[in-house]
Amino acid sequence: MEKRHPLKKFFILMALWFVTIMAVFAGSVLYDKYKSSEYDAIADPYIKKVIPEISKWDPVATKQLMAPEISSTIPDENFAKAMTLFSQLGALQSMDDAKFEEIHEDKETTTGKKTFVTYNINAKYENGDALISLKLLFRNGSFEIIRFDFSSEILSE
Repeated sequence: MEKRHPLKKFFILMALWFVTIMAVFAGSVLYDKYKSSEYDAIADPYIKKVIPEISKWDPVATKQLMAPEISSTIPDENFAKAMTLFSQLGALQSMDDAKFEEIHEDKETTTGKKTFVTYNINAKYENGDALISLKLLFRNGSFEIIRFDFSSEILSE
């Protein structure tokens, strides 16, 4: 009888450990969902507006959509090369709703608090499918593009 008591205690501790881990995981998922939901209402229309603009592959127009502190650091010729590469996808045919990926909030700085939100968008182009990763800066009630990337088999050929 004495040997069962330590075994019972072990299983109770394991169950408590499991419940704790699940609670932490569920809490973090719910917190991320809560944080993303406050930006989704603004981000969705913005993304639906800028993806078709980016997909015109015009480096000048696309660079104007970006945060000034980012666009000023990218040499025009490098940006034009990237847009030429992405243009291999062809014309935008359709895109799915944006899926929230992550949020990152910086501490208060002299220029204000910076919040970065990343979304992924599946899109269909004339020459194939692509996954678009879009990192946005939330500032003064609206978004600006910090970074965007297109992942597609078409681009790796």
